Amino acid sequence: MSVAIQLITRNRQPYPEMDAVYILVPCADSISRVIDDFKVDPRTGELVQRQYARAHLFFTGKLSDSLLAHLRSSPAAPFIKAAAELYIEYNPIESRVFLTTPSEQPFYALYSPHALNMVGSDLDAAADRLLSVIVSLDIQPYVRYYRPSASAPYEILGSTLMSESGATATCPRIAESMAALIQCKLNDYYSHEQSSSNGRGKRSNTLTPSVVIVLDRSVDLYSPLLHEFTYQALAHDLLDLNAGNKYVYEAESANGHRQTIEAELSEQKDPIWEKLRHWHIGDVSQTLTDQFERLLKDNIGVQAAKQASKKLTLHEMKAVLSELPEFKRLQESYSLHIDLASKCLEIINGSSLVMLADFEQEIVTGRSADGEFVDRTSLETRLISFLDDSELDAPDRRRLEEVPQCLSVNDKRAAVNLQRLGVPTDREEDFSGMPPLNGRYKWDAVTEPTDGQKRPRLEPAVKCIVAEQLSNTLSTELFPWTEEAPPECIPKHILNINATSLRRPKSPMPDAEKKGVVIVYIAGGITMSEMRAIYELADTLKRDIYIGSTHIITPRGFLDDMKSLHLKMLL
Repeated sequence: MSVAIQLITRNRQPYPEMDAVYILVPCADSISRVIDDFKVDPRTGELVQRQYARAHLFFTGKLSDSLLAHLRSSPAAPFIKAAAELYIEYNPIESRVFLTTPSEQPFYALYSPHALNMVGSDLDAAADRLLSVIVSLDIQPYVRYYRPSASAPYEILGSTLMSESGATATCPRIAESMAALIQCKLNDYYSHEQSSSNGRGKRSNTLTPSVVIVLDRSVDLYSPLLHEFTYQALAHDLLDLNAGNKYVYEAESANGHRQTIEAELSEQKDPIWEKLRHWHIGDVSQTLTDQFERLLKDNIGVQAAKQASKKLTLHEMKAVLSELPEFKRLQESYSLHIDLASKCLEIINGSSLVMLADFEQEIVTGRSADGEFVDRTSLETRLISFLDDSELDAPDRRRLEEVPQCLSVNDKRAAVNLQRLGVPTDREEDFSGMPPLNGRYKWDAVTEPTDGQKRPRLEPAVKCIVAEQLSNTLSTELFPWTEEAPPECIPKHILNINATSLRRPKSPMPDAEKKGVVIVYIAGGITMSEMRAIYELADTLKRDIYIGSTHIITPRGFLDDMKSLHLKMLL
């Protein structure tokens, strides 16, 4: 039996004797094309074209009531055997990370004053995709969101302010708008489920409820700017990866020739990457060296080559041959990561990156490498020295200028645009419409040094937010609920259960044994350090925790995004 896969947008060969399975985006164009496959003569009402015998429709997300009504009243209706909504409109890029990218420039669309006509549609599309994640995980979550100042006179999508330099700044309530949209879509979905499946849409009796926490990028502006020395973060920050996860390098082939290889950095395909991506680069380098040497030592073929003068028995020759394919695969994998880690270390050692990163951490933690508190005068003096360092490249210089909120910043476009995220950038100015710093989320989570990480570092805000959520200590003033709050009898202790994944099927558990899922959604981009923090929490607490966003941001990409907010783009 042959199967033909065809794009619905192209001219297709008719198969009037065969059924067809349609996988469609739930939009007007998809419905129109399905109807066109079963045309009738408008005068006689007779069928004049029948592309397939019957149609089985599967939509990637929710089909609107108006489009469903249009389909039901169309000539194609008698030929539609089945229709279902799959809710797969999201991109699970990792087992605990998903993207809901609504447009080509999601940061610009959400935060630029020139994109006010786009923010509503982008948030609605992102909310549809977040709904797909929730349905895929089969949970009925409560929703809360970040509201930095409950008393600030904001409109739900923003109010316009004027800075001292004359720049227009809007502080949009992106998180609140997104949370309201997802709550509305959840209510519609639950209502439909209850009416069509005898109450299946009701919340299950889990020991702890599932929660969606909607944030915007203003909750933590340190993470996008600070240098992170973990393997994955460095690779994305320092190197140009094709398509976001493909690394091109040169290696020697079996015949001794150099060849160019494009390797995909994927947790599903590369166990070394999955294991080491969140490690400090110093630990990664040492581990790769030790494991590769062990690989060579334990391989029978390598040892046989060293003892070429010794005649091998047939059994030894068979053992050598059986190991060759697996050894070649492991050798290629180690070769990739040795090259990748070496390239990162080469860039680090050839710059002032280590000293710069230490200084960044002193700014945001207020502590030196030995744990002593540092005063502001000392920081400003060192800042001037760093900015005068000829080895500091331009992007890193701009990052350093924009990390501290305590320093005056004049005529720096990206810094001024921080006002769009609700952060005052003029030290002497106090915008009446801006949320005061004491009305914003504050956290003080500093990790202890490790063998690779020689000094304490500030953890991303999301790590503290999730930890406070799970311990029932997250502020309801800064993080209110969209509707009802969970029952007060939620246990505060953490139970030890196995975590699941967005990419592997979930084994069913009785309601009494289930623990609620936590989803953190950041509108405006997530960083590698925030992704790492979620994995660490999920592993430590044995909880199902996921993080999602419109897109992934790197420090340099974040600066480019900030600089572009004042531009008028054609999108």
